Amino acid sequence: MPHRPLFLIALLVSLFGCQLWAPPDEGSRLPAPPFGEYREIQRGLEMRVGDDIHAARARFSLTPDSTHIVITNERDELMVEMRYQQKRLQVRRTPRLPPAISADDLIADLQLALWPLERLRAGLTPGWTLAADDEGRILRFNGTTEAQVDYQSDEPSSRPLPVYNARHDYLLILSPADPGA
Repeated sequence: MPHRPLFLIALLVSLFGCQLWAPPDEGSRLPAPPFGEYREIQRGLEMRVGDDIHAARARFSLTPDSTHIVITNERDELMVEMRYQQKRLQVRRTPRLPPAISADDLIADLQLALWPLERLRAGLTPGWTLAADDEGRILRFNGTTEAQVDYQSDEPSSRPLPVYNARHDYLLILSPADPGA
């Protein structure tokens, strides 16, 4: 049976999904430098693409030198995982992430909303600008808006936080994590 090994491989891939570590998508924004301090953050995450709404949870494990972000769906199944340390980036995507959302842009959008402004600016490369005030942040590439965050209160962690990705036309809404989670 020469086809038996191929059948077994195909069966395993279909049962467990395709999960792989890969470099960033070409043309995507680079991740921000590490957060700069020790933090554990959890947020509810709603991804709106057209008429579709995908509920998820984002978990951030941050140190002065590294970033670990895990995004899972409602059933706690992995959608995206990112590790960044010593200038080495690894992103694992699964088929559970909606195809219209780039894993790299999703991570960069979350960082745009939550990272300290000086850390974001430190990671900008030529062509990128970041405007910020008390009402929000706007990230532009060569003058074109790529993403925008709208702070709806003085304390962003206390209310839902919308992040619009203009390049791919989707909306993320970060919400405070449940206190019991």
